[in-house]
Amino acid sequence: MIFPHNLARVILFLLLVLIFSGCQILKNLDILRSNQKGVYHTVQKGQTLYFIAHAYDIEINRLKRINGIYNPSKLQIGTRLWIPGAWQVLNVDTSIDKQALTKKRKKNKKLNKKETPNKNIKAIKGFLIWPVKGQLTSRFGSRSGRHHDGIDIGARKGTRVVAAAGGKIMFSGWGPAGYGLMLIIKHKSNLTTVYAHNSYIHVHKNQIVKQGQRIASVGNTGRSTGPHLHFEVRNDSNPMNPLNYLPK
Repeated sequence: MIFPHNLARVILFLLLVLIFSGCQILKNLDILRSNQKGVYHTVQKGQTLYFIAHAYDIEINRLKRINGIYNPSKLQIGTRLWIPGAWQVLNVDTSIDKQALTKKRKKNKKLNKKETPNKNIKAIKGFLIWPVKGQLTSRFGSRSGRHHDGIDIGARKGTRVVAAAGGKIMFSGWGPAGYGLMLIIKHKSNLTTVYAHNSYIHVHKNQIVKQGQRIASVGNTGRSTGPHLHFEVRNDSNPMNPLNYLPK
């Protein structure tokens, strides 16, 4: 009779350990709080983690940590996300951003010849520096029946990505479908550069960066077959061939 008695005590002890340790884990994950309020948001078609976090005014990294999301690009329709601090479920309307983008494009089309930027002004070798050390794996132009708006530079995951020129960070985070973790830097004379598929971003929106300053690390987030940097050069909204701006 002694063995069953000891076994019962051992089982009870293990249950108590699991209960208290489990609570501590949940507490560390910022999920379990005695006064925590929140709602569950069900992901709808066209909604991304970025739009959802923006609508509920919550930091995207916190939203990822709380819901155990490691790759926001694979967020599926129907997924229920816990939004701490929210009082009601909000309608995350992504069409607002699409409408704003459409209006901007229409406005650019209405520019007269004097206002239209000269695409040849900045197309000078050496205006930019190479954003990463690696191998050119895909060029600008037609690719598999579609237009490739930039170039791809293959490199090991974690390789330094630097600013091709000095400027201001206009976007930092998860970009449109397929781009993964990306950055957009605005330079002089309406010139912008895009850095996509990163594994980590070292700068933030509105930050001023210098040419050659580290801004990200190479990755394969988004639609990517392997670690590389997708690099674009745009004059206003017009994609340009980056090789016309980069040194040999």
